[in-house]
Amino acid sequence: MKYCEQCKLTVTGQRSRCPLCQSVLRDEGEPYDEVFPVIPTVYNRFQFFFKLLIFASAVLGIVSVVVNLLLPQGGAWSLFVLGGIACLWVLLFIAVRKRNNIPKNILWQVAVVILFCLLWDLFTGWHGWSVDYVVPSICVAAMAALAVTAKVFRLVVGDFLFYLLISVLFGILPVISILLGWVQVLYPSLICVGCSLVSLAAVLIFQGENMKREWRRRMHL
Repeated sequence: MKYCEQCKLTVTGQRSRCPLCQSVLRDEGEPYDEVFPVIPTVYNRFQFFFKLLIFASAVLGIVSVVVNLLLPQGGAWSLFVLGGIACLWVLLFIAVRKRNNIPKNILWQVAVVILFCLLWDLFTGWHGWSVDYVVPSICVAAMAALAVTAKVFRLVVGDFLFYLLISVLFGILPVISILLGWVQVLYPSLICVGCSLVSLAAVLIFQGENMKREWRRRMHL
């Protein structure tokens, strides 16, 4: 227990200053209970795993740079290793921050992976593999993951609206690539568009009435 000379009151917890006047508190030496419970973070709960992952990333990055400097005839390939490590940590950070909303987590992961692939393809001379294969494949995988998520976790109607928007978005991306002439191999993009239309049809047919009520409720109609 701590005491404030200015306010003439006792303060519990581990504060060093009074919350009212900011004066230094006098420690009464009595035992006290913490006012707010200490809630462990994800890092605290999985501290050993994160430390191990950080150590492995550091070792991999250092070894790749050292070997690349010793054998420079292969080009600056260590930069790709460092870039891959950075991408891994960005995706892990997003997965932890958005872990409570799985559909939104999937959307963020897809957006970041697509961005990384486009940048990777661009900085390596633009061979087009990102828009030909990676973007459609990731969108199809994300739609499948969303379908499984909707079934396993029994998403509410509001989540289905978000799911619908994501499905439409995933179907639009390959269409834009085809119209702009970026795609050289058509069948992955066409498969992605077809999966998007099937997913959209499934949501509208099986959840159409519920979505209509949810839309009216949100729009106050």
